[in-house]
Amino acid sequence: MTEGPLSGVRVVDFSLYLPGPYASRTLSDLGADVIKVEPLSGDPGAAFMPGTYAFLNRGKRIVRLNLKHPDGLALALELVGTAAVVVEGFRPGVAQRLGIGFDACARTNPQIIYASLSGYGQTGPDRDRPGHDVGYEASGGTYAAAVAAGDELAAPAVPVGDLGGALFAATTICAHLAGPRYEPVHLDVALQEAVTHLSVSRWAAALRDGTDVNILELAAFSPGMGLFRTSDDHWVALASVEDKFWSGMCAAIGRPELGDSPYDTHAGRMRERVTLHEALAEQIGRTRLADLDGAFRRHDVPLDLVRGPREIAGDRHLRERELFLDTEAGTQVDYPVRQNGRRSVAGRTIQDHADGESDALRALDISPSREAALRACGALAPARTGVPA
Repeated sequence: MTEGPLSGVRVVDFSLYLPGPYASRTLSDLGADVIKVEPLSGDPGAAFMPGTYAFLNRGKRIVRLNLKHPDGLALALELVGTAAVVVEGFRPGVAQRLGIGFDACARTNPQIIYASLSGYGQTGPDRDRPGHDVGYEASGGTYAAAVAAGDELAAPAVPVGDLGGALFAATTICAHLAGPRYEPVHLDVALQEAVTHLSVSRWAAALRDGTDVNILELAAFSPGMGLFRTSDDHWVALASVEDKFWSGMCAAIGRPELGDSPYDTHAGRMRERVTLHEALAEQIGRTRLADLDGAFRRHDVPLDLVRGPREIAGDRHLRERELFLDTEAGTQVDYPVRQNGRRSVAGRTIQDHADGESDALRALDISPSREAALRACGALAPARTGVPA
């Protein structure tokens, strides 16, 4: 690979914040040319999560347009005419009111793949509801198994709905790019539905049978799964669901009797999950991390340290696999798939900052005089040198 599998594919991204930009960032990492259209004031996400903004938009060409100005809208549709894909993340109906809805883009480009990402989808009684990721997770089923297990609820630190929906969008876009297209395609991506699709693995049997969630089937809530604090104040993650790992873990922490019957089977352990979990927490709480890690390695049992960004960025394993890019703008995470034994060259050559609107406008062969006129009338943002890092 020299440019990536999506080399030659142009994407126009009208979305803001996280879901849509993550979908187009994925396409960019695969080699697509992404032009991100922001309002004159920029993407609001840049103000309160600048690091995330830089991660999501690395390698994209940024142009700030006033879509409410007829010349700004005309320029946006010119960009659509050069693209294979459009991404938008407004509430249903907003893109249409702005003049960049599916119908307008399809008239401009009859082979366009148009992806709409929204909280609850483009149709249905909840289509206009406001929402955020934690709400999509709650209503989509993320916490259903935890409720059945009687556990305390805590929102995941990773936005499952936003990122999951974005990945479903990118995957489906790639599928349509790979096949023949005889008409424009409108992808309706509901973030709540993405959560349901991802979380159903925890309660598929209950859905199939129309019954309550069976606690004995919840392997993820086994007493051997979870986060525990060591005596020297480190957090570790245990993942001993299988019988062989449970037995090895009990030996590693010096409590081999916890591996005896009836705890030698998953069902037996689940019947006493709270008592066993408390016993593990107490024992691990009396053990130093170094001793615990050594014992788990000797017994070949899963154990991982809960780490922060600096520890992760310095990890020898991830460094050897070249997950990180050290750039002038700081360390960036590359595309998480190795291809033919290496990272995508397209991902490595992406710039860390946009060159400014003029670079994006060159895609349309816009003359300097027209660019100046667009800036003067307020259809295009004033000239700038880059985007927030």
